[in-house]
Amino acid sequence: MDQTEKLLMGIKNILSVASDLVQEVDRLKRVEEECQMLKGRLFLKQLTSSEQDVFALALDGHSITEMQDISFKEESTIKNQRRSILQKLNVSSICMCSGKSDYVN
Repeated sequence: MDQTEKLLMGIKNILSVASDLVQEVDRLKRVEEECQMLKGRLFLKQLTSSEQDVFALALDGHSITEMQDISFKEESTIKNQRRSILQKLNVSSICMCSGKSDYVN
């Protein structure tokens, strides 16, 4: 076996390993996405169904008046649910939770 054949075999080996690495990176990306989704679901399990509805509306930028029209709830109910959401999630603003919007309902 001459130098050229050895180099070609080495290159083929490197390409094979590189291909395996690309496949593994793709698999790990899928695992990471699934973990993020599960984390988000766990995050929202702290909220009641009604709180999740208010949370989703708030994340979509709806005012309390708009939430009343959409959900047919009293203003005091929406304010109480927002307060409860902030306490449960230990945040001072719903805006701090914007990354969780993909996991609502």
